[in-house]
Amino acid sequence: MRQVAQNARPEAPARSTRRRLRDYESYVQYFSGLAYTRRGVNLNTNFVRALIAAESGARPRVVSSAGAVGLMQIRPETGRRAARALHATGYDFRFVDRQRLRNVSAGDLKDPALNVLIGCYLLDRYNAEFGDHLARTVGAWNAGPERVRQHRGTPPYAETVELIRRVNAFYLFFQRRGG
Repeated sequence: MRQVAQNARPEAPARSTRRRLRDYESYVQYFSGLAYTRRGVNLNTNFVRALIAAESGARPRVVSSAGAVGLMQIRPETGRRAARALHATGYDFRFVDRQRLRNVSAGDLKDPALNVLIGCYLLDRYNAEFGDHLARTVGAWNAGPERVRQHRGTPPYAETVELIRRVNAFYLFFQRRGG
């Protein structure tokens, strides 16, 4: 992440969230380390950790009132589209059987490995489109990329603004703590 609000106060996710997050560290490390859209460019692991902490508290089976599922809170239709795109790459992903990407269901998104793979792919796409700008990337994650384009920046929705604040604060915490 190049554009982060450095003057924001770091905020530690709950201790229980940090403890649960450690269970998924191998997925975060591996899937954030892949170059999905830009050769030689991968995601910042602390950004992925921060988003997981803010979205689900690192609980893989949680489903939001809007129907978003799993660690990274992915909506089923978005997850299906992303999974099909990942399947089409022909790449064999460690931790996730490539054939499983053909027909992803909402229940499948509760699988931490699959959820983090799809989430990292989507985050990388949003990062590429919005210039590694944390607020715009998280805005696209929460409200959709079309809303970021429509508002020519951060969508002015209370839920989106609060998620951006939390992700930024958690990101700074993980950055300063060294992961």
